[in-house]
Amino acid sequence: MYDTLTPDKQSISKRIYNTGTSTAFVRIDLLEVNIDKSGKVKEAPVKEIAGNSLQKDRLIVTPLRMIIPPGDRSVEKYYRVRFVPVLPKTDDGFGLNNKEVDEYRKKALNAGLNVLSGYGTLVIVLPTKPVFNTQIESSSPAGIKVTNKGTATIVLENIRNCTSSGTGCNSATRLFILPGKTKVVDKQKGRSTLFTLIEGENQKKLRF
Repeated sequence: MYDTLTPDKQSISKRIYNTGTSTAFVRIDLLEVNIDKSGKVKEAPVKEIAGNSLQKDRLIVTPLRMIIPPGDRSVEKYYRVRFVPVLPKTDDGFGLNNKEVDEYRKKALNAGLNVLSGYGTLVIVLPTKPVFNTQIESSSPAGIKVTNKGTATIVLENIRNCTSSGTGCNSATRLFILPGKTKVVDKQKGRSTLFTLIEGENQKKLRF
């Protein structure tokens, strides 16, 4: 999953449902994603305090929503937010005492097999004044070359190869193209390549 914070937004909300029969305890992990020039990805936990002062230039996750406070948004930033179901422990922020923790764990053990599946989302924080400049070269038989010469990430959504009639399409895929990067979308002889180009809040359906 992914979410995009456009320049006109300072917060987004995520709904997490519990369809089970017992109380669910969910831990939220927040990591900043840094991508170097070679494309290597490094993830590091976001610290609330930097040195002796509150770190303002960061994503804030509350029980209700994800917030970017006012501040420097001159360059694009990336965060990974994980929602991890856990068995509660004493003094872990859920406010349960020892007796309540023991009772919950006994019920969980009596229930038999417990499968705890976590979910996550990639949050892309666009700069205040994003520039979109997408260049597409479709003449090469090897594939469709898409270059992002702007300052914000673009998304190629619902990429498919289909017959000329628009049927018989393969499974859809998605590509994120960061500023300054190029991706090649495969072409297949005798088939059309379709995808939706997403630039911020603008979407354009393309066919080659």
